[in-house]
Amino acid sequence: MNTLEQDRKLGTFLGVFTPTILTILCVIMYLRSGWLTGHLGLMQMLMVVAIANSITLITTLSFSAMLRI
Repeated sequence: MNTLEQDRKLGTFLGVFTPTILTILCVIMYLRSGWLTGHLGLMQMLMVVAIANSITLITTLSFSAMLRI
């Protein structure tokens, strides 16, 4: 195998584990959104989702910055 074919493989962690965990977490978040809306109201639920997404974005950007070093 040449290096180009080796670079295209994702491996176990990036190819299997990461997409599976992301799918599970998204399903859990989808199922809990109705409960959040019922208990908090629409505006507070959207604020919780926005805060959670911003934390995920910051974590992803910092992790990708570590990989480039």
